[in-house]
Amino acid sequence: MKPKPSRYSNRGAKGGYKILLLLLLAAALVSFSAIKTFTNFSGKWHAETANTSFDLKLTQIRGRVSGSHCAIQLGGSKMDCVIKDSDVTITGTANNSASVQVTFISQFSQKPGTATITKINDSTIEWKILTKPNGEFYLPSQMVLKKK
Repeated sequence: MKPKPSRYSNRGAKGGYKILLLLLLAAALVSFSAIKTFTNFSGKWHAETANTSFDLKLTQIRGRVSGSHCAIQLGGSKMDCVIKDSDVTITGTANNSASVQVTFISQFSQKPGTATITKINDSTIEWKILTKPNGEFYLPSQMVLKKK
C-alpha cells in the first residue's frame, strides 16, 4: 500500500520558491534604496590670479567633506594657510547636490566663516564665501578652482 501524498507537499515546494524569490527581491530593493550617492568633492584644487593663489585639499567619506586651505594674497604679503598638512580647517556635509555648505576657520584670525563649494564638473569647483569670519582673513570671496 502506497502512502497518500499530502495535498500540501506540491504546493509548499512551488510556493516556497516564490516566497524566497519575493524575499530576495525585497531585500535587494531595500539595500539599493539605502545607498546614497553623493557628489564627490575630494581632491586637490587650485586657482591663481596675478596677485592671488588659492588651494583647497578636500577629502570626502560618504557625505562628510573635510579638508584644508591655503590662500596667498597681495603677491605673497598676506597668507591664510594651514601650518601642518594634517590640520583640518574646512568641514561640511554633502546632501546629494552639486553644492556643499562648509564651515572654514581662517588661519589668520582663527575665526570661522561659511562658504559653498559647488562642483561645476569633474575638474572644476567654485568657492563662494557666504559669511565672512570676524577679523582679518585672506581667503578669496569667490574663486573658480581646477583639479590638480
